[in-house]
Amino acid sequence: MNPPAQPAPPERDSRDARDARDAGHAPAAGRVPTDVAPDGDPPSLQRELQRQTALLRALFDPRAELPAAAALRVDTTRLAWQAGLDAMRGNARSHAERALQAQFPTLLAMLGEAPMRALCAAYWRARPPRAGDLASIGAEFPDYVGRLRRLRAWPWLRDSARLDWALWQLQYAGAPRLDAQHLQALALHDPSELRLRLAEGVTLLDARWPVVSLWQLHRDPQVDAGRLRQALGDGAQCAWAWRGADGLQCEALGAAERRWLRALRRGASVAAALRSAGPGWDFGAWLQRAVREGWLDGIESCIA
Repeated sequence: MNPPAQPAPPERDSRDARDARDAGHAPAAGRVPTDVAPDGDPPSLQRELQRQTALLRALFDPRAELPAAAALRVDTTRLAWQAGLDAMRGNARSHAERALQAQFPTLLAMLGEAPMRALCAAYWRARPPRAGDLASIGAEFPDYVGRLRRLRAWPWLRDSARLDWALWQLQYAGAPRLDAQHLQALALHDPSELRLRLAEGVTLLDARWPVVSLWQLHRDPQVDAGRLRQALGDGAQCAWAWRGADGLQCEALGAAERRWLRALRRGASVAAALRSAGPGWDFGAWLQRAVREGWLDGIESCIA
């Protein structure tokens, strides 16, 4: 006689089943936790981001209405709140003014400290920062200066600001990567098959005013009025600026060099750029200086 069948042992509870039983409900397959938003961020993090965004808007945009107290999670009825906000606004404006003065030294020298500070404050109110990094705060400053009616008597200010901004940006450019192998390609290949790649630390700026002359004059704390009047009569200049071993440099280009560099910037071959420069262009002398100053990033084939 066979022994009576033993009851099957109960299946081992899964951790999810035990947790669900202890919580008083059955587990749901594929259940999404209720403390995580659909985009993956917990609601608490989203609320904090919203609070910080509201606070930054109140701080950097004086024209904006104050957000609701619930959004900031502060008691906005207390005098300490308004006093603290005013203090933070003043501190932020002061930092922005100093950043703009550093980014536009030629305008600072032209206008003087007090007028420049007032101009920076007006710009800060009209164009509140869009990012926390003040290194980029001056991106719209040249155009803002050019549109101001009260500055129309000095129309060269905008071009001078454009050159200042271009020089400021060169500080963040990468180092040139030209090496001996690149230079050997010039001897091994036809000029129509190669193009010169300009380095990140160079810029070409066309201006309606003699921006290079003005930049050079205003680097001297004592600007000579006679030389300044003479410089303003020089007419338009094309500025070539770069970051070299001795710091930021800038010079006005002649017609042939301007045509040459414009062709390189368009991606023309060496042969096409030489034709653009015209007869008499000394490519060898320019190349020696370009290597010494770090104007080139490389030499590459332009054959598809």
